[in-house]
Amino acid sequence: MGLDVIAMFDPTGIAKMLEEFIQPICGPTSFIGEIDDGFLADALALVADGGAIASSYGTWTHAGDGAVNIVLEGTDTEDVTVEIHSGGDGIDSVKVKSGETATWNSTVSTLQDKTMYFDRWHLGLVGLPGSGGGSLVMWVPRSSAGGRIDLVAKIYGS
Repeated sequence: MGLDVIAMFDPTGIAKMLEEFIQPICGPTSFIGEIDDGFLADALALVADGGAIASSYGTWTHAGDGAVNIVLEGTDTEDVTVEIHSGGDGIDSVKVKSGETATWNSTVSTLQDKTMYFDRWHLGLVGLPGSGGGSLVMWVPRSSAGGRIDLVAKIYGS
């Protein structure tokens, strides 16, 4: 709001440029308010990149216990490692054995106001991440009523 007023009196147009580029980037949650309940694809923009973690689904609940529950279903033919990132920082790695299920838990307050994403990779020859991966991305909003995320991530082969 402050840059709107300053832009009206700025003959150089610099304040208008700052208003256009800074406000949408710096505070999306403060401008759009609380996120309504719904499926993760609709409510939190859950998107899969590549086929490795396609067909994943889940729900967001605005009023909840603050839990983030991730179930990783290993439908791949090989054991894989799923790297979990929040806000660009790696926060955990989960090993998922072929044909088995692994879980990962956190809280909304720990992850809020950041993009959360999962990367799946097969281990290469010397134990380093190899090819045949994919990512799953979503926004974790803030919630004044606790919030809750339940996600089932299905991990497929290359």
